[in-house]
Amino acid sequence: MARKVYDTNQASSEEISDILALLQRHAISHYETPKGVFGLSLGAIWVENDADYDTARQIIEEYDKAHALRVRQQYGSAAQGTGLVATLLNVRRLIVERPHQALLYALIIAGLIAIHWWFFKALSG
Repeated sequence: MARKVYDTNQASSEEISDILALLQRHAISHYETPKGVFGLSLGAIWVENDADYDTARQIIEEYDKAHALRVRQQYGSAAQGTGLVATLLNVRRLIVERPHQALLYALIIAGLIAIHWWFFKALSG
């Protein structure tokens, strides 16, 4: 029976492709269920054989540790902070990795601005 080894909803496309390549390199039979357009459905990587589950988890945990270290070195302390640079990096990452979700957020913000503008215009006359 298939078992889920990795949740891809919050993972970048780089992470997903790296993990898929690692599983393929170690000859672990697997498949991927895609994440939904707005990130609402369960995107995951599944191992087909229960016997391969522990090996796959170990490979993914080693990859996660190395990837976390690499990302921390790449972004330095700016991405960990709460300043403007960190915010812009997070917005850029959202637009690149999940463009549909970024568009939805932009539409919601535009709608809120339009509602406020309409409300103040109605009050002023």
